[in-house]
Amino acid sequence: MNKIDKNKKIEYLISLFFNTSRLIKEQSCSNKNLKPTSIHHQHFSMLRIEVVQLIEAERPTMKRIAEYLHIKAPSATSLINGLVRAGYIKRMTGEKDRRMVKMIITNKGKDFLKDGLKQMTEKLKDVLLKLDQKQIDNFIKMMEEINNVYK
Repeated sequence: MNKIDKNKKIEYLISLFFNTSRLIKEQSCSNKNLKPTSIHHQHFSMLRIEVVQLIEAERPTMKRIAEYLHIKAPSATSLINGLVRAGYIKRMTGEKDRRMVKMIITNKGKDFLKDGLKQMTEKLKDVLLKLDQKQIDNFIKMMEEINNVYK
């Protein structure tokens, strides 16, 4: 394969990656047969799940959340405000330094995280089960290789 063919295939693969991500998100948010208690009725999003996971693991400051997401602090604040309003997290000021504010997960946030991860896993499992064993093995191999590039 020459370099031009490889570049075109890489561009196509990137396009497929983003398109697949969009389709997964659209399908996750458009299922009309969900129970009112489902995570989708709680404004589910991968980003919110990821942030709540970080908060559960670290009790981070706003600065740490912004760094983790590679965004500016005002954008992180907007996201956190929504999670606070939803009751998934709380702000906790430091006892010694009141300027130090850390985020902590609430019980409702733990439920949100548990339900969201379960539904994400079920959705992806449904899709991946449509692949045959060889496709699954190849997909695992590719994902492991991509992960190793970033290590």
